[in-house]
Amino acid sequence: MTFSLNIKTAEDLAAEAQALLAAQVTAECDRRLAAGTVVTVTGYGDIPVQGRQKDQINLMALEATAKDLIAAGITGPILDFRDGENVHHKLTPAQFVEMSRKGKEAASAVYATSWALKDSGDIPADFADDAHWPS
Repeated sequence: MTFSLNIKTAEDLAAEAQALLAAQVTAECDRRLAAGTVVTVTGYGDIPVQGRQKDQINLMALEATAKDLIAAGITGPILDFRDGENVHHKLTPAQFVEMSRKGKEAASAVYATSWALKDSGDIPADFADDAHWPS
C-alpha cells in the first residue's frame, strides 16, 4: 500500500491566498460597476450611470442611435434615458454620446484597477478600500 502526503508549502498557501483575494477583487469590481458613477454632461448636468453588463449593452445601443441622429442632423433633446436612480433625462444625441463615453471611461478605469490589483502578485488585504479604486 502506498500513501501520498499532500503537504502544502508556504508558497502554495500564499498562492492560494492570492487566488482567493483575486476572486474577491473580481467581486468588488462587479459591485463597483453595478453601483456605477455620476457623469457630468455638458449643457445638462450630472447623471448617475450604472455599469452592469446589461447597462453597458443598453448604452452602446443607444449611443449608436445617437450617432445616427447626429449624422441625420438632429440636435434637439429627443433621447430618453432612465438613470441609475430611476430618473428620466431627455438628452440631445451629442449629450448622449458624451454621457456614454464618460460611462465607458469610468467602467474601463474600474476594470483596469481590478486587473492591476490582481496582476500585482501581492493584493493588499484592504483591496476594497476606495483608496485603491478610481473615484
